[in-house]
Amino acid sequence: MTSSPAAQTGQSLPWKIVAWAIVVIVLGGQFWYAMTTGGLDFTVYRAGATTLFGNDGMDKSLYDLQLVPLTETSFLPFTYPPFAAILFLPFAFLPVKAGIAIMVIFSMAVAWWFAAIIYDYVNHRGRKIPFQDKLGRTTTIALLAALICLSGPWRRGLGLVQINPLIMLLILADLLRPATKVPRGLLIGIAAGIKLTPLAFGLVMLMRKDLKGLVTLAASFAGTILIGVIFLPHQAKQFWFHAISDPSRVGNINYLDNISIQGWLMHIGLTGSVLKIVMYVLILALIVGVAAVIPSLDKRGMKLSIVSLNAFVMLSISPISWSHHNTWYPLIIAAIAVDAVPWLFARPGAQRVIALTLAWIAGIGLYISPMWIGIALYGSSQYLDDISTLPLVVSAIPMICLFIFFWMWIVGAWRKRNVTDDRVVAPA
Repeated sequence: MTSSPAAQTGQSLPWKIVAWAIVVIVLGGQFWYAMTTGGLDFTVYRAGATTLFGNDGMDKSLYDLQLVPLTETSFLPFTYPPFAAILFLPFAFLPVKAGIAIMVIFSMAVAWWFAAIIYDYVNHRGRKIPFQDKLGRTTTIALLAALICLSGPWRRGLGLVQINPLIMLLILADLLRPATKVPRGLLIGIAAGIKLTPLAFGLVMLMRKDLKGLVTLAASFAGTILIGVIFLPHQAKQFWFHAISDPSRVGNINYLDNISIQGWLMHIGLTGSVLKIVMYVLILALIVGVAAVIPSLDKRGMKLSIVSLNAFVMLSISPISWSHHNTWYPLIIAAIAVDAVPWLFARPGAQRVIALTLAWIAGIGLYISPMWIGIALYGSSQYLDDISTLPLVVSAIPMICLFIFFWMWIVGAWRKRNVTDDRVVAPA
């Protein structure tokens, strides 16, 4: 008498039922929220697109500061290049709810794909995701996708119906695909045409000495600019010569949800020339530090660690990176767990204790969300631009801890750059 495949692999039907129930509840709940309450950022994307043909009676220009009203006195502008408005154009011809549904389903599909990448990488690195033996590959990926969507960055991004999952999809697909007929850089250039910050991923190609990839990235990005100039010449001129440098369009840099270096430095009280000096020193040091260790990580096959480090650079150096821009959070946590800690902090001692403490504080705090932490301590979700000092400082702690951990990671990787016989510690 032979046992079933599920029994042979230790998989359990009750565990699977519980897992799928969680998946349905989480994804269903987030879809319902987006359809009934959320979708604020999507309305801005769609409004930008409606300016092109005057859909829905739109009579404002693309870069009008008062494009989408929030209240009688506050408004949201369109902050992306003209190419992004062209990309969103199909949504101008669809009902708002239909567009929201498409965007949310697409984002959840990206989260599922993201979960599969993490699952395969973790197993490839000789580790296992908790309960994967009981759940099997498909159910584990489904549960991981739900947990990703429930994390602070994804939860808020799905509620706002943000574009960031598409940006991450383009970047990851470009960096992980085989660079055969089409060089790497094509999709990253398109992502940068939607939102400028992906240009930071040129650092990976630079340190890999991938000149063809860099040229392709530049050409692809230039192509998105050219499309904007050809089809929207007035708007392109307005964006590249005026709107791009207008600080009033992006919001309050000291808002508690800003996780960039400039953001958390302001949260802890730095201002004026001191802020600028410290900020530029930290930004330059981070770029140089990550660049220096990319070859070492590449040599060891730590591909997702390279992506995580570069994503952290991208988020950190921008003047404003809202916490929901950090769709990379699950990848960062996975890279810390299966690459950084087993490789650099496996030995018992003070360094391991410090590294794990920083990682746990950062991981839990960012999963909850800096914004939720600040609101909980402040006691209100109103008037957050004027939030008191304590909740503002505490909300910054997870990102500060992650920054310090990344520097421990960078220093450790640099010290081992010429070591050829070190190994990542495998699970017991």
